[in-house]
Amino acid sequence: MPPSTRRARRRPPTLRDVAEIADVSIKTVSNVVHDYPHVRESTRTRVQEAIAATGYRPQLAAQQLRTGASGIVTLAVPSLNFSYFSNLAQTFIDEAQGRGRTVVLHTTSAGRDEEIEVLRGFRRRLGDGVIFNPMQVGEDYLAQMEHVDQPTVFIGEHLSDTHLPPGSDYVRIDNTRATADATAHLLERGRRRLAFVGAMETTDPAPHSSSGLRIEGFRQALWRHDLDPSRAPIEEVADWHRADGHTAAHRLLDAHPHLDGLVCGNDEIALGALAGLRDRGRAVPGDVAVVGYDDSPEALFAHPPLTTIRPDKPFLVKAALDMLIERINGYEGAPRTITAPHELVVRGSTPEG
Repeated sequence: MPPSTRRARRRPPTLRDVAEIADVSIKTVSNVVHDYPHVRESTRTRVQEAIAATGYRPQLAAQQLRTGASGIVTLAVPSLNFSYFSNLAQTFIDEAQGRGRTVVLHTTSAGRDEEIEVLRGFRRRLGDGVIFNPMQVGEDYLAQMEHVDQPTVFIGEHLSDTHLPPGSDYVRIDNTRATADATAHLLERGRRRLAFVGAMETTDPAPHSSSGLRIEGFRQALWRHDLDPSRAPIEEVADWHRADGHTAAHRLLDAHPHLDGLVCGNDEIALGALAGLRDRGRAVPGDVAVVGYDDSPEALFAHPPLTTIRPDKPFLVKAALDMLIERINGYEGAPRTITAPHELVVRGSTPEG
């Protein structure tokens, strides 16, 4: 293409361009960009208007060289195929953006080795710190760590707060208590022939697995209501998807036709179980009441709408980011643990009280 016909490439705006428009020094522009507190408000406003006018954006590499921080945090979750984790990720992104930070998503669906890679700081560091929901790395591995390789906040329920490595914190969800609350809700409405749907093959060797903790809550509620937990069916599934709940409902009704309540490991299983009950002509909640866990977006639109446990995701997200940013900014205290609250959201899949 002849030089005369080429479109000139627009040069990206620089600090100098902003400084000239705002009639301040380059140093003053840099102070505003990096949110330095000791800048007069009138000057800050003038610089911000110049930044907007030029479209200036700080270069990440240059910022990292100057400050040692990128403004990026990594969120490592098991999979985005589950609506709980995809919704949680969006909540993290929204909250981080409001704080002027960027979230990089990383999934550990490859398994335990990938989770260990997260704990080791990745092959190539992805930001200033990581918020990590482990599934397969147990407390024995963490207890052997002298220190995490980057500021880390664990989330979820798979860890014991007595085995956190130095340099990390933990925002936990009390799965056992939450599932006990869901089970008690059915028992208090007269249901006595309950089953739990969602046991996994890893339940016994992994006492802090989601299924293990939720089964424990199910059994605790039965015991507190003078029922023998050993007599309540615990139905295994291959995974926690709708198809697994659908298949499990059929198996349970074949083996225990008089069941009147299902406590499901998550909403995905519960939604599948609702379809399985419809296949068999069982009315919900008239014949069988169903309760889930997670309050996924689909729960409200199920038929009937699903009663479920709602973990306080906004609380979890804010607490995790608060502690991570404190670690990034130099906090070196002992590991801290916070428990996120939960509530039972009562809908049409369980009978009215």
